[in-house]
Amino acid sequence: MSIADMWDRLFWSAIIGMFVGIVWLKFLDPVVPCVGPGLVVAFTAGGIYFYLGVRKARRTAQTEESAVEGE
Repeated sequence: MSIADMWDRLFWSAIIGMFVGIVWLKFLDPVVPCVGPGLVVAFTAGGIYFYLGVRKARRTAQTEESAVEGE
């Protein structure tokens, strides 16, 4: 995974985290008047998105390596 790909994944993780946080504040904050769980959920959503992207990139790199070695 290149630096540019990592940066892109990190940027979109932050965007997803902000989106989840805004949705939490809009719809769930009137019901659950505590911001703490909303922050945890938002950070978790962004972290999961980042982790899944990095895992996919590693698998792709390993597949390409094994294909090159197999030739």
